[in-house]
Amino acid sequence: MSRLDRTRTSPHQLRPFFSSQNLLNRADGSAQFDFGGSSVMCSVVGPAEVKIRDEKLDKATIDIVARPLVGLPGIKDKALERNIRETLEPLILSGLHPRTMIQLVVQTMKDDGSIMSTAFNAAILALLDAGIPLKSILGSVTCIIDAQTNQILLDPTAEELAQAKSTHVFVFDNTTSIHVKEEAGMDMDQDSAASSQAAVLFSDSTGLFTEQEYFECAHACFKAAQAVHGFIRTAVTKKLEKEYQQASA
Repeated sequence: MSRLDRTRTSPHQLRPFFSSQNLLNRADGSAQFDFGGSSVMCSVVGPAEVKIRDEKLDKATIDIVARPLVGLPGIKDKALERNIRETLEPLILSGLHPRTMIQLVVQTMKDDGSIMSTAFNAAILALLDAGIPLKSILGSVTCIIDAQTNQILLDPTAEELAQAKSTHVFVFDNTTSIHVKEEAGMDMDQDSAASSQAAVLFSDSTGLFTEQEYFECAHACFKAAQAVHGFIRTAVTKKLEKEYQQASA
């Protein structure tokens, strides 16, 4: 089957990744992440002073602000804020910074499909850039089931989303995924069992689909998330190497 996105020939092929960190001077951390034509910029401020009404005695308060491409925030933006906050709160070691606030501002720059996954990946990069202590990193991938062919397409464009009978967004924990594979003695081509055990930090599915189709989507996104994890790790490593070279010069 040929995809509507003519730049890709395989249904499981992802669009090119792009990221950039430390973009904003007034933020403690910032990053931009692109999935092809979709782009999200995220800034992090904190740990900073928190209002008394929002203060937590034993941990930091995590605040997420989602801003759309144009206009004022709507229901989808509020849902995105909730999803990101509920996913990131267990990852952030907020107990190290009690009675403070860590705020993330997620700004959509371009939207050509898979925007929620793009936002998740931008958020984790921004937290890493800000030096916020984390238990692990995450990687998010979106897929759809095509209404005409019932085929799973990874990283759909806006045009492909319009032809979907269901849409699925998954966020995976990199530490659990690697741990499960090591215990099972698997490589990247033998991870069918690992994907069923890997930690799904977040899952959002809409449309019509069967239970089997859901697990097939989870498995496909799990394999693709490994590429996202590797890209994030490489991006952070290159940034640190560059900063070290500048400091040594």
